[in-house]
Amino acid sequence: MKALVLTGMAGAGKTEFANHCRSLGIPVFQMGDLVRETVRRLNLELNGNNIGRVASVERLKYGNDIWARRTARNISAKNSNCIIDGTRSEAEVAYFRHHFGTDALIVTVYASSPIRYSRLRSRGRSDIPLSRGEFEERDRRELGWGLGNAIALSDRILGNEGTIEAFRESIELLLRDIGFIT
Repeated sequence: MKALVLTGMAGAGKTEFANHCRSLGIPVFQMGDLVRETVRRLNLELNGNNIGRVASVERLKYGNDIWARRTARNISAKNSNCIIDGTRSEAEVAYFRHHFGTDALIVTVYASSPIRYSRLRSRGRSDIPLSRGEFEERDRRELGWGLGNAIALSDRILGNEGTIEAFRESIELLLRDIGFIT
């Protein structure tokens, strides 16, 4: 089983990448879902501050790879190739490389800051930044977790600054190139 592990800044297009893969029948595991589940279990309001705080506290308590370890537990050895969406640190990249060995491929989805901010503002999720300052604070928090290092360690970088159709074509080219689809 191969695992394509997505990383990138918030709003770059990781979720769109994952959703397109899901539409192609590829299993997708979203690390952020585990964080949001933990926030709900703690009976906290589901917003960007609480999501970020819980993600950080769990990393401090259990190690920087905690979300990778929890995600890997949900992936059965019986799964075919899969997508893991949301790696945010060098420790998570290291965990997935250890867990999947040479079958782990780290892919960064990239978009510029203005495009990412615009996309996040149009999202229908509870963790959207209310201001440019909140957006920049989120970037700083995630970079503090080691996201920049995760991006630097990627095997491939996929740009996402054009149309959704062009991005989906790029996704499918990558998936063909690595043998996920024919």
